[in-house]
Amino acid sequence: MTWDIIGQSRRGERATEQGEGSEEQIPYREAFQHCTELWNSLPEECPAVVPDPPPTSKKSVWDAKLEHGVVCSYFDLFMRCCIMFAQENGGAMPDGDCFPCESNCDCTNISIGYTTQGMQVNEEQTLTVEGGVDGCVYAWGLVGGGTLSGEEGDSVVYTAPATNPNCESNAVVSLSVGGAQCDSLGIAINAYYESKAYEIKWVTGYDGCCAYSPHNCHPDAVAPDCDPQVSHCGRKTYYMIAQYSCSGAELKRCASEGFICDYSIPEGDNFVNHASCFNGGYLGMSTPLGTTDIRSESKIASGCCPPGLL
Repeated sequence: MTWDIIGQSRRGERATEQGEGSEEQIPYREAFQHCTELWNSLPEECPAVVPDPPPTSKKSVWDAKLEHGVVCSYFDLFMRCCIMFAQENGGAMPDGDCFPCESNCDCTNISIGYTTQGMQVNEEQTLTVEGGVDGCVYAWGLVGGGTLSGEEGDSVVYTAPATNPNCESNAVVSLSVGGAQCDSLGIAINAYYESKAYEIKWVTGYDGCCAYSPHNCHPDAVAPDCDPQVSHCGRKTYYMIAQYSCSGAELKRCASEGFICDYSIPEGDNFVNHASCFNGGYLGMSTPLGTTDIRSESKIASGCCPPGLL
């Protein structure tokens, strides 16, 4: 038909623009042809697990058109990007360079699953990817002592070193995906026997009736409504200290005598003068006052490395 070779303009018939065109037009027309072929080869949807580098799909181009409010068709949007890429790269076609699929292999909700942050020398524990997505490749890294059973995977076995002088071989294990670090885990490696290493001090209390000596609450008083005829009754408050070993195990917990019968905390450290020790702990930690390292230099040099001092 005639319309196969000529077009109609406002000024009448004009010569066809089919074919190779002029020398200047050749690279543009070749790029248009190859970009059209590339468009026809694109998948409709992105893959379930987007590889690296990510590919382009017709759906990812459509999503870009909607996101940016582009008026032209998504075919035209892709063709513009493709032809511009070809012009800038000697006629080469883009490979995921135009509107790539968004990877679902990212750090969203990803963390390291572990058993403990305090290990003995030569011990092993399995670390896992928590919240992982099937098909994503997770990478493991290690700074410090010990070894990992692999560099990639949904789980890995960490083996602690045989020694840890001055705690210099404490480990930090990292978890990454797609080149982005998602989480890290510090691990203390203890090489010392069970001995005092650090202590934690805090203030706690319970709602009960107590009194400043020599006053006493009525024996039938029930907290928090103490006998109104007896003054000095109120909330009993304690200073608490818990001591922990080189492995992080609790050795003992010490409490004051409950000398504060007020809702306020007195100034100064009265714990030393009113301390009594007992095993276990029935009082929960509330207001922390800090952690104190009580290791000697020789203990540290020998590898007394508790997780509480990471």
